[in-house]
Amino acid sequence: MRRSTSTEIIYKIAGFLFLLLAWQLLAEAVGEREFIFPGPRESFARAWEMLQGEYVYHCILETFKRMLCGFVISLLLALLLGIPAGNHEEFRLFLSPAITTLKAIPTASLVYLFLVLSGARNTPLYIVVLISFPILYESVIGGIRSLPESLGKALRIDGGGELSNTLKVKLPLAVPYILVGMASSFTLSFKIEIMAEVITGYSRMGLGSAIMAAQRSDPTNMTEVFGYSLVAVALMLVIDLLMSLLKKRILRNQSPGFEL
Repeated sequence: MRRSTSTEIIYKIAGFLFLLLAWQLLAEAVGEREFIFPGPRESFARAWEMLQGEYVYHCILETFKRMLCGFVISLLLALLLGIPAGNHEEFRLFLSPAITTLKAIPTASLVYLFLVLSGARNTPLYIVVLISFPILYESVIGGIRSLPESLGKALRIDGGGELSNTLKVKLPLAVPYILVGMASSFTLSFKIEIMAEVITGYSRMGLGSAIMAAQRSDPTNMTEVFGYSLVAVALMLVIDLLMSLLKKRILRNQSPGFEL
C-alpha cells in the first residue's frame, strides 16, 4: 500500500532528527568536540559562517564545472559505444569484460593510478568519467534493447540505413531510459569528484580541495572540515532530490510497457 506524501515527509523528518541525535551522542562520547569530532551545533554554525563568504561559492562552482565536464565526456562515450552495443549483441559481448572491469576496480585504486599517470590536475575529471561511463553506457544499451522487436522489423521493411534508423527512431525513443540513467549517476559523479579532490590534494579551488586544505592547515581542529563537508552533503541532497523528481516524472510519463 502506497503511503501519502505527508506521511513520507514525517518519516523522513523523524529519521533526520534521529541522525542528528546519534551524531550529538557520538560527539559527546568522543569528547573534545571542537577539535576531534565536532557535534551538529558546531558544524552547522561553521557551515553557516562559510556560506556568508564568497570563497565557498567559488569552490562549489569549480567542483561543479569539473564534475560536469567529466559527466558530459562519459555521456558522449556512452552514446558512442552504447548505440552500436545496443544494436549488435556481438559488440556488446566484446565490450562486456572491459565494462565489468571498470565497475569492479576500486575507486581509490583508480585515483592513485591517474595520480601517477597524469598528476593531480586532471585526476578528478578522469575518475568521474570512468565511474559514470558504465552506468550511462548500460542505460543507453538498455534503452535501445527495451524497444519492441516489432519496431526493428518495421524499420527493416522500411529500408532505411541502420545509422539513420537509430538516430531518427531508436535513440529518441530510448531517451527516457537514458535520462533515468543520467539522473541515477549525476549525484554519484558529484560525490566522486569531491572524493577525488580530497585524495589528490589538488590545490585548485574545489570543495574537496577546501576540505583537504582545512585539514592540513590545522589537523587538530576538525570543525572546518565538518563545515565544508556539511556544505557538500547539503548540495548532494539537493541534487539527489532534483534527480529523484526527474526520474519520477519520466517514469510517470512513460507508457505501461516501459520497464527499468
